[in-house]
Amino acid sequence: MNTNDALLTGVLAEVEYRREELQRAGRSVWVDRARRAGKRIRAQRAEVRVPAQERREVRQTPARSGDVTR
Repeated sequence: MNTNDALLTGVLAEVEYRREELQRAGRSVWVDRARRAGKRIRAQRAEVRVPAQERREVRQTPARSGDVTR
């Protein structure tokens, strides 16, 4: 086996490994999207009412380093 064959074998192994990783990543993205769509559909069927988000008032004085804000 000469060095060119060894390099080709190494490159082909790397290509296969990366192809599998990309395939796994693509599958997980698809699963996440399907899961989110399923949640939306179930929420619509259940007719869940979510209250509108209200904006909090901004404090005029910034907290000092020793103050505890809650």
